[in-house]
Amino acid sequence: MIIKRFKAACLLTASAFTLGLSLSACGGPLNASSSSCVPKHADIKTVTPGKLTIGAIDIPPYSSYGSGNPTGIDIQIVNKIAAEECLTPVYQQATYADAVQSIAGGNIDLALGAVLVTEKRLKVVDFSASTYRDGMGIVSKTGAATVSDLEKMGKVGTIDGYLWVEDLKKILGDRLVTYPSSVELKADFDAGRLDAEVDAFGVQELQFKDVKGLTIALSDDKPDLRVAAQKNPPEAAFPITKGNTSLKEAVDTGIISQRKDGTIGKLLTDAGLSEVLSKVAAKQYAVPAS
Repeated sequence: MIIKRFKAACLLTASAFTLGLSLSACGGPLNASSSSCVPKHADIKTVTPGKLTIGAIDIPPYSSYGSGNPTGIDIQIVNKIAAEECLTPVYQQATYADAVQSIAGGNIDLALGAVLVTEKRLKVVDFSASTYRDGMGIVSKTGAATVSDLEKMGKVGTIDGYLWVEDLKKILGDRLVTYPSSVELKADFDAGRLDAEVDAFGVQELQFKDVKGLTIALSDDKPDLRVAAQKNPPEAAFPITKGNTSLKEAVDTGIISQRKDGTIGKLLTDAGLSEVLSKVAAKQYAVPAS
């Protein structure tokens, strides 16, 4: 198997300074690996000792490689953990298609970018504690907020590949129109060819936040038991090298602490998203293999 290797890049972001991290020219806490730094967890194993090698997937506002200047919610979460563990973060560009393979191949320690926990991925990698959850959002001019509301409407659009698509097809029949991405979906909605659009709530909050006359509803607040993705909303976490318990424990501790002290909730709201997305289940939910 050929594992795609990515060029490591230096990190120097304003978001990291917001977290109070002092950065060096190569993208890590200035004295992260020096003898004066005392990590919260001892003997953490990483691909390169003293460094945390991270694959950054482009999915703003969660993560963006940014031509070597990574930014985003996940970036800030990991930067803080790296500083607490005296590790220098080193970022590489990654995609959903190759991130898990790069971890399994020993090229990177973890990946980030709203990666959902699934049973299929768990066969190859471990996952950290959940950072936030995904949610099924509904945008309309009529205030639709539930699947039952969608049943009373005409054409409804969504994106092919989402976990709720097959269940919505059963409920809405040929009134459900699928699209390859949010771009095409929004274009048809804006053109009036759809009565409602169903997409990831976080994406919709950014796309429509300044548009008047529309409602953006997190339909998971009133779940429809006919839609499996609403009974158990998918959760995002960081895929980590399978069996690396030392790294997983450190990352888990950092994430849980940032959830409890409100850091992750604030990162979400600062990015224009809802703090409710930080409320994950007590027991991490893994999407069943199809």
